[in-house]
Amino acid sequence: MTVTTAADGHDALAILDEPNADIDLVVLDVMLPSMSGYAVCEEIRGRGNLIPVVMLTARTLVEDRIRGFNAGADVYLQKPFDLDELLSVIRSLLSRRGNSSIESAPEESASNHSENSFSFGKAHINFDTWEAYCDDRQIRLTALEMKLLRYLIEHEGLVLSRTELLKNVWGMDRAPATRTVDTFMLHLRKSFEANPSEPRHFLSVRGAGYRFISDSNERSELKK
Repeated sequence: MTVTTAADGHDALAILDEPNADIDLVVLDVMLPSMSGYAVCEEIRGRGNLIPVVMLTARTLVEDRIRGFNAGADVYLQKPFDLDELLSVIRSLLSRRGNSSIESAPEESASNHSENSFSFGKAHINFDTWEAYCDDRQIRLTALEMKLLRYLIEHEGLVLSRTELLKNVWGMDRAPATRTVDTFMLHLRKSFEANPSEPRHFLSVRGAGYRFISDSNERSELKK
């Protein structure tokens, strides 16, 4: 494994822009001179580059994690972290990139969506074009958010643990010591739920994980 370092965000972007750049993954600190890690990640995604990005920071607020994921980070690790944990995350992301990811050919469609599109509530998702809309407004989702959303839809009604989601969506056999799944689910709720504090589609199951329901009437029946 060869490591290429950059002094700041501008240098990192320049390296990624080089015609013969052979970069498989970016480890990005948030606190960088002249250009924050958030801005660097946003620029990477804005250029259509889906390279895995691991964001490192001492910031612990949930708002900071959401900002990192909104910028396009795949994993958000809080300092201090164990070196073995970082290496495990890197290996998992590289393996996912090499073997299978959302940019590969679509999987066989589940019975509840047609031609790789799916609708629930006021939302409509097209997994071929990576377009998502809710209430006539376009929702910007990262590649991992689209992959998580597809996994939830294809396993509608089932209770999915955080460990299962990390393994099958992120490709991580060892869960990082972060609230990665919770933050991603929070963003999906803010994007698609009419009232994120009272979700009707992306449900928490206490002590177990999460459950996706497309029809809110089914949720009401479950409560009876």
